[in-house]
Formats: sequence, structure tokens, C-alpha cells
Amino acid sequence: MKMEQLLLKLKQSLLIPVVAVDNLESVIPLAQILEKAGIKFLEITYRNENAGKALQILKEQHFDLTLGAGTIRTLDQAKDAIENGAQFMVSPGFNREIIQYCHQQDIPFIPGVDSTLSIELAVAEGLRTLKFFPAGISGGSKWLKAVKGPYFDIKFIPTGGISIENLGDYASLSNVVGIGGSFLAPKSLINQKDWDQIFTICVEALSIVNKLKNKE
Repeated sequence: MKMEQLLLKLKQSLLIPVVAVDNLESVIPLAQILEKAGIKFLEITYRNENAGKALQILKEQHFDLTLGAGTIRTLDQAKDAIENGAQFMVSPGFNREIIQYCHQQDIPFIPGVDSTLSIELAVAEGLRTLKFFPAGISGGSKWLKAVKGPYFDIKFIPTGGISIENLGDYASLSNVVGIGGSFLAPKSLINQKDWDQIFTICVEALSIVNKLKNKE
């Protein structure tokens, strides 16, 4: 998948549930409920040893979800993610080695930024779509508004500190092309197998996004 294709898909819904898989048995029912709610993406984070296997399971089941690998911090993780079916990758920070590797593999890579310095580093590598992380404590929607002028050609996927309550603040911004967060499928609800509540959260979030996206 090329970045242009990824961005086109993101425009349809914006929302990217970010999940660390503690129990592999939860992967299939989680994907099923996300699909039922109308979610189009799922990012599995490399925060434990289950990430690669979770991606593999999702790939084999042929869910209608665009699969991402998150918290990619090493080249070995990037290679494992691609091998197990990740269609795009996200990192919390800037790693030139991973950026160059993903470019060679022709897979979208979205590094994390939290300052104009890190934006400049990413732009120097030819990147125009960046993760804003941790969004909540780094200025939130106000920061995104502030950088929109000088960085009019840069698009962001804010992640970290986003909730149903402030989702609309981000969805309304024209430089936001995606919104990531664990709030869409909280770990506590996954562990409790409370799929109905996850469905309710996702439907509400999609309703907010569809009303407000890029209204600013």
C-alpha cells in the first residue's frame, strides 16, 4: 500500500483504534466488532511479544481492516511487522533507519513528532504525513492549529490523550488526516470481553467524526 492509498482510506473515517494485544484470543472478536461498528483501521502496537502473531491472525482471517503496526522502534520490529502483514507502520518518535527501510519496502511509515524541529527532520526525509504524539500534553488541537500556517503542506495523525470528549476538537481540523487512540477499544474493555461497549464507543466516535471532520 502506498501513502496516497492510505490517505484516501483515512479520509473516509479518520479513526484508528490503537491496541496492545495482551491475549491473542481477543484478536478475532475485537476485529469483528470494529468491523461491525464501521471502523476501517486497526493499529497493533509492538508493546509486547504478541504483536506479530496478532497481525498474522488478522491477515489470515482477511478482515476488511487496514492493518497498521504501532510503536515501531527498531528495524527488527519493522521487518517483523511487514512479514506478518502490516500495511503501514507508526512510531512514537523519529528513526531515520526505519524511515529509509520502509521507503525501500514501499510501505507507509508515519513517525511521531512533537515539535517544529522534528517536523523539519521528517520533511528532510521526504515525509508529509506525521504522527503528533503525545498530542494531549504537547499542545493538543491548539498546537495543530498553530503549526498549520507555516506547515500548510503537512498532515497529522494526533495520538495520545484523545477521548470521546475532545475528539471533535481534532476531527474538525483541516490538517488532521487521522486520529489514533486506545479510547476506541480500551484495554480494560478488551480484557473484560465487553464487545458491546466497544461497539457503542466506536459508533459514537464515528458519528462525531462524520459531523465535524475538516470543518475548520
